Amino acid sequence: MNDLRITLIKLHGLLEELKPVLTEELGQLNRPQLNPVTLQMLSDNKSRLLSTINFFEEQRKAEETKLGIAAPYEQQPMLKTLWDDVVAIARETRTMNLSIYPILELQMQKALTLKSMVKQVSNCVALYGADGTSQQSIKGKAYNINI
Repeated sequence: MNDLRITLIKLHGLLEELKPVLTEELGQLNRPQLNPVTLQMLSDNKSRLLSTINFFEEQRKAEETKLGIAAPYEQQPMLKTLWDDVVAIARETRTMNLSIYPILELQMQKALTLKSMVKQVSNCVALYGADGTSQQSIKGKAYNINI
């Protein structure tokens, strides 16, 4: 029983640790200009936390099976309180994570649009004359025939 309590406490702590990471990720994505290094660090930290949470979730399930009990632990008031806290924080972090997804999609669409615009501009070769004006290069051959 004590192992299950410790596992629930660890899950609670990890979910609490995840909240500021999600808040910072949301803040970074809402900025006009993204900082890819910071975003990558946040993504790595988030991935690490989610993997650890998954590990302790699996451990919780194994301990429940071993003890023959299941959440929400109605017969154990101390475990029930811990479980209710874990569920509340999990819901909050899930909501935060779901709100990040559309913003991330929008940022990715902006990046694709910008990439497309840059590609279009790079495909146009402009020549500059002696007077400084640009002229589009002529594709194909041009012949000046005088008779």
